[in-house]
Amino acid sequence: MLRSNGMTRLFKPETLRAEYADALPLLYQRYRFIALATCGAVLLAGLTDGLIGGVGPNSLLAAPETLRFVLFVVAVASLISVEGLRVGAASFTPEVPAKPSHVLLRLVPYLIVFAFGDPIYSQILFLILCLYAYLAVGKTAGYLVGAAGLAVTLSIAVAPNTLQSFGPPPSPGLGPPPDQGLGPPTAFGEPFSFLTSLGRLVDRGFSVLVILFFTFLLARALARDAEDQVKLETLHASLETSHRELRASTERIAEFAATEERNRLARDIHDSLGHHLAAINIQLQKASAYKERDPERAGDAVKQAQRTVQDALKDVRESVGSLRKSAPFSFEDALDGLLARMQHGSLKVNLHQTGDSRRYSNLVLMTLYRVIQEGMTNVHKHADASEVCLALDFGPDQVRLNLSDNGSGFDVTDWQAKQASGFGLVGLQERLGLVGGKLTLRSWAQATTLTATIPKRQTQPRR
Repeated sequence: MLRSNGMTRLFKPETLRAEYADALPLLYQRYRFIALATCGAVLLAGLTDGLIGGVGPNSLLAAPETLRFVLFVVAVASLISVEGLRVGAASFTPEVPAKPSHVLLRLVPYLIVFAFGDPIYSQILFLILCLYAYLAVGKTAGYLVGAAGLAVTLSIAVAPNTLQSFGPPPSPGLGPPPDQGLGPPTAFGEPFSFLTSLGRLVDRGFSVLVILFFTFLLARALARDAEDQVKLETLHASLETSHRELRASTERIAEFAATEERNRLARDIHDSLGHHLAAINIQLQKASAYKERDPERAGDAVKQAQRTVQDALKDVRESVGSLRKSAPFSFEDALDGLLARMQHGSLKVNLHQTGDSRRYSNLVLMTLYRVIQEGMTNVHKHADASEVCLALDFGPDQVRLNLSDNGSGFDVTDWQAKQASGFGLVGLQERLGLVGGKLTLRSWAQATTLTATIPKRQTQPRR
């Protein structure tokens, strides 16, 4: 995981080599700290031993003290340099395999310390070698290195202390005292030699096993810690992305809600106030037409217009109140009031209703009421009809509306054009679409029928 421009991102496998030039894998950071601290401590201890007595009195291979000291210092310094230069850092990721050269740069210095340094130093550095093999090469490689180290240690435990000498022998007094009769054990060897070799074998083997156990336990803990850290950063990045998406989605929802509210207000103004204004206009036109020849009928038209004005004011107050609080809606009362306003001497309204409207939601009933209201307004304005038949069927799954008049029809082929230009038809389609309903118009010379169906169970609104 890397930080770039304030954002956290996880690099793809094909870009790991280039991207890790200036940053280290998390797992390598953990390993590097342990390796540098361990190698530094070993080098400091070796320098101290070299000043007071030598770094190789118990070394595997005999050599002059000065040569052993130089080889030890160079080998440990090489291990420190390899980690200091971050050699093979990218191989601590699953996507990048470890190179053989990176392995040799760590193995060869260790073998030098193993051959010419004190065994305690090689045992400490063996921990780092196993750790590297486990984390950089693979678990199997780590276990193989551990098994090889255990086998070598057990072999040395039953072999002479010094396998091979070259150069001048070590100075007298610096090496360990010679073993007394400790040669390789045989099946019929001396009891003391056999028991001593067996004790040495158990002692060396147990110490290596303890080192290996804690080494692999540490390696597993480091790997899991790095994996958990990567997961945590990945989750953090995902959370940031989700937060940005949520914020953008919230803004879109708020904008959509504002648009929907504007459309709802436009439909309500048209369906309610527009309906009343259209009715008032019709009554005033009627009063003007009958003013001279039938003053009484003209007066009734004016009174009807006045009642419609009062109804319009009432609807406006209710609409303003509904913006502040939710007012209960009664479909039966609203429909009775609408038909009472629409029915007059020249227009007869017949209502036939089946089923129970209370099984339907207020949203469906309000939509149904607005469709009836718009249909009745169109009859008043355009149909010049004398009779309207209104049939409502509240079935178990849907409500069906049929509104028919005996007035002058219109060309249904022009309906699309009227739908685009007339807000009333557009408003009906929008309202029905929000509740999954459908609208059908049929018209001929002396009749027009409006049919609408609305399902009882609502689906997602169409947008």
